[in-house]
Amino acid sequence: MRFPVSWRVAAPLSVLLALLGGCAASGDDKPATTPSVTDGPVTLTNCGTPVTIAKPPARAVTMNQPATEIMLALGLQDRMIGTAYLDDRVLPEYAAAYAKVPVLAEEYPSKEKLLETEPDFVYASFAGAFGDEGVGDRAEWQKLGVGTYVSTAGCPKGVRPAKLTMDDVFAEIRDIAAVFGVRERAEALIADQRARIAKAASAKGGKVLWWDDGSDAPSVGACCGSPAMIMSAAGVTNVFADLDGSWADTSWETVVERNPDVIVLIDASWNRAADKRAFLEKNPTLKDLPAVKDKRYVILDFSSTSAGVRNVLAVEALARGLGGVSS
Repeated sequence: MRFPVSWRVAAPLSVLLALLGGCAASGDDKPATTPSVTDGPVTLTNCGTPVTIAKPPARAVTMNQPATEIMLALGLQDRMIGTAYLDDRVLPEYAAAYAKVPVLAEEYPSKEKLLETEPDFVYASFAGAFGDEGVGDRAEWQKLGVGTYVSTAGCPKGVRPAKLTMDDVFAEIRDIAAVFGVRERAEALIADQRARIAKAASAKGGKVLWWDDGSDAPSVGACCGSPAMIMSAAGVTNVFADLDGSWADTSWETVVERNPDVIVLIDASWNRAADKRAFLEKNPTLKDLPAVKDKRYVILDFSSTSAGVRNVLAVEALARGLGGVSS
């Protein structure tokens, strides 16, 4: 889906790497993010990769929307020289700040394009941003003196949390705030989000089907990723909590057996919630489900389901959708 990275800068990059030296990033099985507590440079182990940030970055680039919005939520737009890969519109409260940040590419920029911006920090929500179809390996950027960070939820398998929680999202916000020297902003943001989640979760729970994609075999929210995290925070029951992974395929017959009270429909540009709803209401196996007959749907933007500052909106929307439904 993405174009291959341009390697026209390979020769100069090799020269720089040879001059700067350094070791490749560690890939051992450590916690996704373990910051050290110091008054000097910020040191982290992020996705198994040691990272040291000598001073707060002034030329940061964000590679994905969740990372972009965390930066904007922390008031760090003046430290950003570029952004990329928007899944949906930026939240209205951040739109003015976002408009001041150059967009480097519709998806991932080429390695050459990113080098031209002379970044001192590259922040991605998904490990793939540093893959062959992204901007290249983290170790190479760090040898150039460019700090890197990948969201905990987007770490490669083996170093991401076994079960994602809102505390993992808040830890990421704290990490980024520490890197940029704005820890107090993180604490204010987290306190606000915790209060909103607590208020939302006080509503009555119910059984929820999280339908992400697929019509022949629906891809549903499973035990351990961001869908499960959001459902747990909202105090509802995930009808497919017994399936492994973040998302998993199941059957419509099993959906009928589990009879959810509410169905979450993920709205994405490549798979609209309106199309999902039409499918449910025309399908002979599904149209008589009480949740379908009563049109008990919660529609969530795809971007609200990626770990970041939008998750609280998904929790609130889900709690509203379950209003009046008993467990």
